[in-house]
Amino acid sequence: MPKACPALKGMVGKVIIVRIPTLDRDGMSLVRLHGVESNGIWVESQDFTEAMMQKFKLATSTTTLLLFIPYHAIEYIVGSINVMSLSESALGL
Repeated sequence: MPKACPALKGMVGKVIIVRIPTLDRDGMSLVRLHGVESNGIWVESQDFTEAMMQKFKLATSTTTLLLFIPYHAIEYIVGSINVMSLSESALGL
């Protein structure tokens, strides 16, 4: 029997894969989910942090940047469940 899909709030604190064109026009991004609100999510992106640190010529910061991403700006979010996956191509299937 299939496991229930994870609730977005249950992923808070975890690193997730997202497709958010604002963060990466051509691909997916790894972000840590920090909060879920009725209109969007709060995420931490190391790539975004690096870009801002370079832009402002900083090597360290006493705070970590969080971005609020409205739901309409998110194409998809990838979650997972604790069920084994196999690569059919790697197994020659």
